[in-house]
This record gives sequence, structure tokens and C-alpha cells, in this order.
Amino acid sequence: MKLTLKTDYALRVLIFLQNKEKATIKEIAEFYNIKKNHLNVVVNRLSELGYINSSTGPTGGVSLKPQTLQKSVGEIILHFEEFELVECFNNESNQCRLNPGCKLKSVLKKANRQFIDELNKHKLQDLV
Repeated sequence: MKLTLKTDYALRVLIFLQNKEKATIKEIAEFYNIKKNHLNVVVNRLSELGYINSSTGPTGGVSLKPQTLQKSVGEIILHFEEFELVECFNNESNQCRLNPGCKLKSVLKKANRQFIDELNKHKLQDLV
């Protein structure tokens, strides 16, 4: 299993902001040596989800909302990732001929659930 870059960047932004009152996207991008344009998309999504405050202008920037520290890592990741490990997880697009008798699906669903359950044991504040 591999997380997308958007998820990776989202977690990095949230970790970075724990040690700053306010930061600019440019500052975060330079710190992690990643493209500012990619980070803009992630920061916009984090703002839409209510994890961060974002303001524009000369004194603008982003800051972590205090309640975000109590969010589980699993919850944050689930806002950025889809965990349809195999085609048959999606009932609308499923074309697998092994369904419904396939036992692999239940094994993968259980492993996926355990993965998320483990991530849910950890809060964002635990990552710093």
C-alpha cells in the first residue's frame, strides 16, 4: 500500500504547522523542497476540510486550527485516499468474475480495516 503525494504533503503541512503560529505556502514548500503549486492544492483541501486557517494578502498564510491536533491520523488520511485496493471493492465499477464467491476480497477488507484502525490510534499531535 502506498499513500499518494497529496496525502504525504497534507501530513507534512500539518506536522510543520504544529511548530509555527503561521506559515506561508512558500515557506513550507522550501522547507520540504517540494513545488509550491502542488502544495497549493493540498493546502486548499486542508482549508476546505477545516483543518487549517488560510488567509491571503501580504500578511496572509496558513495556521493549524487547535482542534486539528486531536484528529486521528486515520481520519486525515481517509480525506485524501480511497482505499479500494482491488476492483471488487467498488460495487458500481466491479467487473470481477470471481465475485461473489471470492475469499480474497474479505481478506483484503480485513487487512485494510486493520491498517485504518492502527492509524486511528494516533492523533496528529503524536507525530511531533
